[in-house]
Amino acid sequence: MRTHKVGLIGCGWVAPFHLAGLAKLGSRAQIEWVADPLRERAETIARGVGTQALTDYRLGLRGVDCVFVLVPSYLHHPVSLDCLNAGCHVLIEKPIATTVEQADEMIAAADRNDKVLMVGYPHRYRKSIQFFKQVVESGQYGRPFMLDGLMEESLHGYALGWIAKKETCGGGVFFSSSPHMLDVMLWIAGEVRTICMVGTHGGVPMEGEDTAACVIKFKNGMIGVTRHTWASRRTRIWYTMDAVCEKAHVTLTTIPLGDLFSKGERCPWSTRIVAVGKKEEILLESDEGLDFAPELAHFFDCVETGQNPQTDGQMARELIALVLGAYRKADADGGNDD
Repeated sequence: MRTHKVGLIGCGWVAPFHLAGLAKLGSRAQIEWVADPLRERAETIARGVGTQALTDYRLGLRGVDCVFVLVPSYLHHPVSLDCLNAGCHVLIEKPIATTVEQADEMIAAADRNDKVLMVGYPHRYRKSIQFFKQVVESGQYGRPFMLDGLMEESLHGYALGWIAKKETCGGGVFFSSSPHMLDVMLWIAGEVRTICMVGTHGGVPMEGEDTAACVIKFKNGMIGVTRHTWASRRTRIWYTMDAVCEKAHVTLTTIPLGDLFSKGERCPWSTRIVAVGKKEEILLESDEGLDFAPELAHFFDCVETGQNPQTDGQMARELIALVLGAYRKADADGGNDD
């Protein structure tokens, strides 16, 4: 197992989660530099891991083989193209880009340069989500016929910056964050027959919707429902996924035991999976939260073996195409108007 030289681009809120994940992988990765246009922010992260701080990531691309792109959504396209064309494998935070056309250019660049392009959808790599999927697909509780997901978050008082504008975010909460649930649902239920969404504003000062719900009909007959808000006064149940099966409801719940946005990667968690049928069964109890280590390990596996990532560019491209299609339907019938 080789040691990969890694550059990290973007030193915002999500960067410490990646660094914590890398720390769990030991000698598998060496952080050569971190970059951010705000020098102070780059230097703060660099001091924490004992590496070099850059304000221009392009100066470091020749010295690494892997790059983590953790910049705002509207920068995913140009930054990733720079990295891929410089000969780097790229792990990029979701969404892959803000348009399908940009995603196609990124996929083509990865193919042309024979590099891995993986998009960060960390939930499907979590051990608890994988176990949830195994239980639902095992048939022990009968045929699953509906998936129901909820993400409840509070962005009140949070410095939104680029998230507040549709042009730089790509949309609202449904574009930026609901795909965490959509990815897991598509992973379990397969191809989509039709999807629709509605959105509204619950008090977060942003152009796009801060609260959204959608309904999906899958080709296999299952139904999916997602509900997501950034406007909760306090994050209570951060992530839940419920599989309604013939013999029981199987529910995964992940709760932060503290303020997620102030504690970040240091926030403790509680995760449970419960099946409720004729009786209640606790299938899993753990402290697993937003752990990026399994996702990062999969990325390095793909770099080393040449295998295709589970969340590759094509999968991520199809997901934003699905979301943008739902937006177009909502715009046509007023479903995303206040």
